[in-house]
Amino acid sequence: MANANIKLIAEKTNLSPGTVSIVLNGRGDKMRISEKTQNRVWEEAKLLGYKPNIYARRLRNQSAGNSAAIIGILWPSVYSSELIVNFFDGIQNSILNDKLNVEVVYKPYQYSEICKMEDIFKNQLFNGVIVVGASDRDVDYLYNINSTMPIILFNRQNDKYATVCVDNYATGEKVSRLLAARGHKNAALICPNLLSRNFSMRRTGFLDGCQKYGITVLPEHIIHETYDSQGGYRSAETLLRSQPLPSALFLLVSGYSHEVYSVLQKNGVRIPEDIEIIGCSDIVSSRILKPSMTVIDLPIQKMVKKSLQLILDMINGYIQEPHNIFEEAYFIFRESCGGFPDSDSVIQK
Repeated sequence: MANANIKLIAEKTNLSPGTVSIVLNGRGDKMRISEKTQNRVWEEAKLLGYKPNIYARRLRNQSAGNSAAIIGILWPSVYSSELIVNFFDGIQNSILNDKLNVEVVYKPYQYSEICKMEDIFKNQLFNGVIVVGASDRDVDYLYNINSTMPIILFNRQNDKYATVCVDNYATGEKVSRLLAARGHKNAALICPNLLSRNFSMRRTGFLDGCQKYGITVLPEHIIHETYDSQGGYRSAETLLRSQPLPSALFLLVSGYSHEVYSVLQKNGVRIPEDIEIIGCSDIVSSRILKPSMTVIDLPIQKMVKKSLQLILDMINGYIQEPHNIFEEAYFIFRESCGGFPDSDSVIQK
């Protein structure tokens, strides 16, 4: 609240500006200001349309050692609600199981427009933030700001900020290795047309692996589309036009799966008999599709746990330099694509 408004409330209540400020900052009881006086202040404040600065108040309390650490989760607009559920399951489990004194604030942002969240970084609105799904443009913006607030980039390797991620190149290469082991000689790739190092490295790892293992991926079988349902339909229709069909398909993001399945099956393409399909990241639809879809999954729960532990260490000053923590992606084998031949070391769900 502006000082002018504090002075106005002080005049109308016959109190000092200091007393008004104490009440509005939630410290009235601590400073032994009577309930009657506090009510007078709040009644006048409401008449003026006062809105308490919850962020500032909580940060002050936290610095005094009597409140939870406030962690902002910056979430991109293009990520599906299914991924949000998985991520926040990890948040909840970590807070409850590890008894972390943490409050989490969810702040969505438009993909590639994190610059519009400048106020968060400029005014240090949280004790720390975890940035999920940053595009290349978002990372460039973050790289060029100076913020003393601890920042973690989730699954986005970086040399300025701390990160918790998987090796996306190795993840893509691992998929090509599975297809080669299953005898595939040709494959297709469907990926979003987003400028993100995560996606580009996963794509490059897969294509390099295919070349290494003797799998042909024709130019017309590398399909880029918008990251939405219409993009999923269009990508499958594009694949169908590129006859003959390859025997395997890698979906760089599992979010395309429902639309791709629908188009292929309506056109008589059998899964997995005619084409084996692998998605990336395990979402609910992966399990309920018919046939259920094999995925290479990110260990979201572990990554969330490591992110919270890391950012708390940064907030408390235990860690000063940027840390890069890596977790390994793993296969969940279902009906759309089998596992490595003669291997029992697989996860099935």
